Amino acid sequence: MPYHVEFSIDISAIYIAAAGLFLVFLALDVVRARWKYQGGFGEGSNEKGGEKGIEIGKARGIENNEDPLSRRRRVHANAAEYFSVALLLLVAVENIVAIDWVVHVLGILLLASRLIHAAGLRGMAGESLPRTLGTVGTITMVSVSAILVLVNSF
Repeated sequence: MPYHVEFSIDISAIYIAAAGLFLVFLALDVVRARWKYQGGFGEGSNEKGGEKGIEIGKARGIENNEDPLSRRRRVHANAAEYFSVALLLLVAVENIVAIDWVVHVLGILLLASRLIHAAGLRGMAGESLPRTLGTVGTITMVSVSAILVLVNSF
């Protein structure tokens, strides 16, 4: 016999919308970099953004093998990868755990972690404290959310 189940995304919707706007901001940053560095679609020396991007980066004092356009693409892609599963888990926490403050804490942790990570990755290639903190925060949010959902589903 079918039964009625309440489903809510009242709180999660706030973080879903914020993540969406953040992804748009990162996408526009990639577009600006493509115009600035005359980058094409792919990554690599055959594209305008590859060797030319590295040359422009070196001229601006960036001494590594990664051009600024590639780094911005990675910032956007990395955020999109984590947001997808993390936001689904946030909706699940809201509906299965159903404790408002827990949903807010996890949502804020996710957004703050992704922002810190993006700032660290966009600012420099290689390891940095902001990238590490952002990664740890994101993994913590995803892990805690998954555990909460699993424990409260039985």
